[in-house]
Amino acid sequence: MAEKQVSVDLGSSEFEALKELGRSESQSPDEMARTLVDEGLRLARHPGVVFRPGPMGRRAGLVDGPDIWQIAYVFRDQPLNTDIAIIDATARSVGLTGLSTEQLRTAIHYYLDYTDEIEEWIRRNDEEAERAEAEWLRKQELLRA
Repeated sequence: MAEKQVSVDLGSSEFEALKELGRSESQSPDEMARTLVDEGLRLARHPGVVFRPGPMGRRAGLVDGPDIWQIAYVFRDQPLNTDIAIIDATARSVGLTGLSTEQLRTAIHYYLDYTDEIEEWIRRNDEEAERAEAEWLRKQELLRA
């Protein structure tokens, strides 16, 4: 998709804040502005979702709960192709997750709109967990030797 250019006039304090945030996220002001516009559009479509910075990048999470990828573990193998399926999935999972029905629906709808992105977070987390387990096992072997 071809990029379109938009011109926005920022006050000096907003521009400095954008530069500072970009620096903290290792992004140029232009990249940070694109990130914030993308996130803002996602937030408008998915009330109850926020974006959090972290060592592996910015990720979507619930305002008052965990990251979306963490919740997606519960739902990723369930059929979510109809509203009834989503209602059934949330009803079965409220007790399991400790989250409200509304929180679960928010997470599911975000996951359905951004499945590839959330699956990538899950994959990266699984890889890190496997690496950490292998390191722990290696250290256990060294301790036994």
